[in-house]
Amino acid sequence: MVKNRFTLIYMVWMSAFLGLFCTGCTAMSDSVSSPDGKIQVAFSLTDEGKPVYSVRMDNKEVLKPSPLGLVRNDQSFAEKLTLANVFKTETVRDQYDMLLGKKKHCRYQANRKVFTLKNPQGGAMQVIFQVSNDGVAFRYAFPDKSDKTCSVTREQTGFAFDAETVSWLHPMQPGQSGWSRTQPSYEEHYAIEQPVGKPSPMKEGWSFPALFKTPDNVWVLLCDTDVDGQYCATRLAHDSTGGIYHIAFPHPKEHRGEQDPVSPEIQLPFVSPWRIIVIGRTLSPVIESTLMTDVALPSILNEANFVKPGKAAWHWLRYSDESSTLPVAEQFLDFAAKMKWQYILIDANWDNNIGYEKMADFVQKAKTKNVDVILWYNSNGPWNDAPMSPKNRMHEKSVRREEFARLQKMGVKGVKVDFFGGDKQATMQLYIELFKDAADFGIMVNCHGATIPRGWQRTYPNLVSMEAVKGMEYCTFDQRNADLQAQHCTVLPFTRNAIGSMDFTPIVFNPRIRGVRLKTTLAFELALSVVFESGVQHFGLVPEEFELMPEYVVKFLQTVPAAWDTTRFVDGYPGQYVVIARKSGDTWTIAGINGTNDKKSISLDLSFIPDNASGTLITDGADRTFSQKLLEKSALRKATIEMQPRGGFVIIVNP
Repeated sequence: MVKNRFTLIYMVWMSAFLGLFCTGCTAMSDSVSSPDGKIQVAFSLTDEGKPVYSVRMDNKEVLKPSPLGLVRNDQSFAEKLTLANVFKTETVRDQYDMLLGKKKHCRYQANRKVFTLKNPQGGAMQVIFQVSNDGVAFRYAFPDKSDKTCSVTREQTGFAFDAETVSWLHPMQPGQSGWSRTQPSYEEHYAIEQPVGKPSPMKEGWSFPALFKTPDNVWVLLCDTDVDGQYCATRLAHDSTGGIYHIAFPHPKEHRGEQDPVSPEIQLPFVSPWRIIVIGRTLSPVIESTLMTDVALPSILNEANFVKPGKAAWHWLRYSDESSTLPVAEQFLDFAAKMKWQYILIDANWDNNIGYEKMADFVQKAKTKNVDVILWYNSNGPWNDAPMSPKNRMHEKSVRREEFARLQKMGVKGVKVDFFGGDKQATMQLYIELFKDAADFGIMVNCHGATIPRGWQRTYPNLVSMEAVKGMEYCTFDQRNADLQAQHCTVLPFTRNAIGSMDFTPIVFNPRIRGVRLKTTLAFELALSVVFESGVQHFGLVPEEFELMPEYVVKFLQTVPAAWDTTRFVDGYPGQYVVIARKSGDTWTIAGINGTNDKKSISLDLSFIPDNASGTLITDGADRTFSQKLLEKSALRKATIEMQPRGGFVIIVNP
């Protein structure tokens, strides 16, 4: 089922060498622009032979001259370099389909230029730029075909912003920290609209994705993508003095600690992951861009018919670890069937509380009700102390494949694997081998306590979602998190969820849960099913709420898609409010949330909706109820919506 990944990477890398190029170039600077000419990247060498690049949009500075380069344990490619070759600009085109995510049919066009640099020892490194209308992607390559093994000890890559730029950044967590040594898990609140240059509060830097707004009101989203087992995942360093953010490697204590080196070990020839810069005069490209998957390796699966996006009932959010019992599972199965949801997730400790044999019977019973089963697993080897089981079934290949074969025989459709706690090269290899092995047995994967999706959902379509977010569970643990939830949720569409599926596990209608009082309204919670995208959307509702929901809310939750044909940004500002429109088939669904403590009236430009369409608006009623009304054609295309404090709305367009 799995194709050879290295062969495909090598083909992509080799394509850079097929274009015409000039040899013996003496020019010390050059540039490449986007197809529409609005974005321009300039590349040059300083007097010290250090490679730098800068980025402009509409002739406005986006990034000041920013450093490039890699340092290996055997040679440096960061200074005293000379420009050997500059390949002529060539056009790159690609088109592909996604089974889930913000867009089904994806099209990519960019202009590519490759710069070959040599160090004093004669070693060659290439910097490859691809500039599209929505941003910049660049990566490094070592064309040496010696099969030599070496390590990258430092990456010089940086992003230099004007001092007046502001940022929305997620603090990075130390390795093997937090509960049962399960961090980093990308589960913090964002530092909202802060000046650039501030050090990170945990002194571990900032995680990707990172959002910025320049003084010229240009929006920039940074991330890395197409990370494979030959490299580690990266972040932004703690020190960003002067607004220069450098790439940093993982914390030494992550994963298995000193057993795993921080520096990635590479084999030549080599291409690095892409560093991407999504750029827009508005927030539309941040929400709508598919650059993360555009430059990622195509799917390695020969077939992925077993991957089916959907919605899931889930008991743990309300009832915790003790609820993984057969009676609770039966209740939630009936609930999933009533709601016409495709899945039920049985969480931690099911192996002890239910057992494999009874679970096999439950899976078959669920199938008679058109519901499939997803099972929870602990990832852990020695890198975490989390006590929940099943344990030690996912980190060793032979054991993992044996487990997947057993699950396939039982009829289980997916696994939720938790507590990865690291970004080192060894952890990246664990993720990728997990995705591959699961695909061989027709198993979908959802990762929790995990890193962000780094373009993997194109390469491994059975990866249906990843957590990497301070999600709904945290809102139920602590009142402070609940107090910040509304604002936090209006940051995520522009940051974490902009780069891939996010398992926030949304929708809690009961305002009191685990001793915490939620501050968001019913319509806010309902809107999260559209505002947030996840290939499998796990909802926090419980069976007893079925009779309390109006019929039109039940119908909405029965029919709202989990996969979309296209996504549009309508309005919003990170940390304040957001309105997103998503289309499936002929039906548009528009949803908005208010992250502030004040009422917010917004006028929506829905001119992209068909002229003859009408819509149904679901919003907040009095005394914590829902309200529904019909929007006629004229009222729909120029709708004015009033959102309650921490409230929201949904509009279902009737084509």
